[in-house]
Amino acid sequence: MSADYQLTSLADARPGMVLSDTVRDVQGNVLLAQGVRLSDVTLAALARHGVDSVPVARSVAAAAPDGNAVQTRLDHLFRSNVRDDHEDWATGLLRRYVEDYRLQREVAP
Repeated sequence: MSADYQLTSLADARPGMVLSDTVRDVQGNVLLAQGVRLSDVTLAALARHGVDSVPVARSVAAAAPDGNAVQTRLDHLFRSNVRDDHEDWATGLLRRYVEDYRLQREVAP
């Protein structure tokens, strides 16, 4: 395994990140080789195989999040929620917390 890597949860892994080591299933079968660039398809396949984290090359993992990509992903995740629905305040609050986390924003105490 490369010394310059970051173990990233599958939920936080994004398309475009590069694997710093091979990813194996519980039986030891190779699912993805070192150096593979993750895509939506590969992330979905890893989830189906029960993988919960992946070793990602640190230089790619440390890249600043793309605001438009984050918003697109959140729109998909919260697609059953109307963004400014004041009656569903809990889901709106959760979305704001997730958005702040994904965009690495400082949250006032």
